[in-house]
Amino acid sequence: MVNVAAVSAHDAWAVALTPVVGNVEDQHVTLLRYDGSSWRPQTLPPGLGPAPIEEYRLEASSPRDVWLFRSGPNTGAYAAHFDGTRWQQKPAPGGISDVAVLGPADVWVAGKGTTARHWDGFRWTSVPLPARVTQLAGVTGDDVWASGLTTGEEDGLSSGAPVVLHWDGKTWKREQLPAVEPPPDYTSNSMGASPMALFAPATDDVWAISRLVGDDDNGDAVYAAPFAFHWNGTRWSKTSPDACRRCGVPAGVGVITADGMEGDNAGSGMLLSSIRHRATHGEPRRIGPPPAAAGRSGKVTAADRKQKLRLVEIAAIPGTDRAWGVGSLTVEAHGDANFSRGAIVQYDPHPGD
Repeated sequence: MVNVAAVSAHDAWAVALTPVVGNVEDQHVTLLRYDGSSWRPQTLPPGLGPAPIEEYRLEASSPRDVWLFRSGPNTGAYAAHFDGTRWQQKPAPGGISDVAVLGPADVWVAGKGTTARHWDGFRWTSVPLPARVTQLAGVTGDDVWASGLTTGEEDGLSSGAPVVLHWDGKTWKREQLPAVEPPPDYTSNSMGASPMALFAPATDDVWAISRLVGDDDNGDAVYAAPFAFHWNGTRWSKTSPDACRRCGVPAGVGVITADGMEGDNAGSGMLLSSIRHRATHGEPRRIGPPPAAAGRSGKVTAADRKQKLRLVEIAAIPGTDRAWGVGSLTVEAHGDANFSRGAIVQYDPHPGD
C-alpha cells in the first residue's frame, strides 16, 4: 500500500499491490475506491503499466478532480485524471517528489530540482525556480508554497540551508527566512537542515518544519534540533514545532499527519502517527491497534496478535474529524509466521458517537 486520497466522507481512492501475502513475485497494481461502506477494486486508468508501488501517487481537490501519477527511473512518467465519471490519460511530468492539486486546470509538480511543472488544463509548462525544492502546499491558485534546501553552504550550514518559495500567480520568489543556527558552543564537521515539511491551511497561516542536524567524523548524527518557520501573512518568524498545534510535530520525532506534514494538505484538526493522536490544542493520546488480521495460516494465531501497524500516509476525511491511514501490518521475528501485508485503516476519535 502506498497512497490514499480522501475527497469526501463517502469517497476515497487508494493504490495497492496485490497479492499481499504468500508468493508476491507476481504482484500487480490495484486501484481501490471507497463508496461510503467498503473499498472496491476499480478498473485501472488507460495505459497504466506495472511499476514499483512507491512510484505511484494519488492527489485530489474534489470528487471530480482526482489525479494518479507514476514516476520512476525505469518505468517512466504517467498521469491520469478522473473527472467524476471516467479516467482519462494525460500528458505526464517526470521526476515527481510532490504534487499540489488546486483544481482540474491548476496542478503543480515538484521534482527535487530547480524547475517546477504546472498543468493549466491543456499542457504542462516548465517554470524555473530560484532554488531546489521537494515539497509543495497550495492555498489557492495564486498562493502556492514550496520548500527545499540549498545545494551548497549557506548561513553557516555546510549541508544545506532551508528554502521556502512562494507563487503569487505570476512568479516564484524566495522568501526571507530567519537564520537557523546551532548553539554557539556546539561544533560539528557537517551541519545542515533536513528537508522541510509544509502545512498551509490559510493565506496567513503557513508552517515549514525541519530539524537541524550535525554529524561527527563517522557521519553519525550527534546533534538534532527541530525548528519551525511560521508565516502570519506579513512576515516569517522562527519558533518551536510545538507552536503549531494543528501540525504539532513532537521534538525530534518524525510523524505523519492528516494536516499536511508529510501527507495531504487536508486541513483537519488532528495530528496522527501510527500510534498517537493529538487534537487541536490537546494533549497527545495513544491510539490502540486495529484488530489483528489473519496471518499466513488464514487464522489469527498468537504470533499474529503481535503484528505492528506501520503507516506511510494519513489523509484527513473532509468534513469529519476522522482520517484514513495506509501502510502495512507486519509480524517480525516469528519464523514461518512472519508476514507483511498492505492495510487501509480508519481512525475515529469518537467511535461511540
